[in-house]
Amino acid sequence: MPRQIGQITLIAIGKLKERAWKLAQDEYVGRLGYYTRFHLVELKDKVGNLPDGVAVGKEGELMRDAAAAIPYRIALTPVGSFLTTPQLAEFVPKQIEQHGHLAFLIGGPLGFAPETLATCHYQLSLSPLTFPHEMARIILLEQLYRAFTILNGEKYHK
Repeated sequence: MPRQIGQITLIAIGKLKERAWKLAQDEYVGRLGYYTRFHLVELKDKVGNLPDGVAVGKEGELMRDAAAAIPYRIALTPVGSFLTTPQLAEFVPKQIEQHGHLAFLIGGPLGFAPETLATCHYQLSLSPLTFPHEMARIILLEQLYRAFTILNGEKYHK
């Protein structure tokens, strides 16, 4: 059994409502627990209840509060850096070694408040394509799992 390293928290705006997305999420969260202490934090979205600018600001406050004690924060954004899967497999353990605890942040449908992005140390883009937030969450979880299998010399990633 691989040694668990560090801690990763995924902080996301909104809960997965459809059963298929929830099942996929639960599967990868379980798999990641084999390699790292993994936590999922789902925050209530504010879109629809407030004007867009106010909603993004409130979601940003929730995200900043949830990530305040986590030393290294990575925002998923369309303008972030692109990493290949092997590069992600190098990046994640390097950041865990330096910081111990990482947070990946996935904003709501309106993205991130500038104040929230300012608290992040890195911006990551999953693709130049646009994905629904549910799919982006599953892709991130799968890629983190794949990165850990590469790190541990396991066959899943082939």
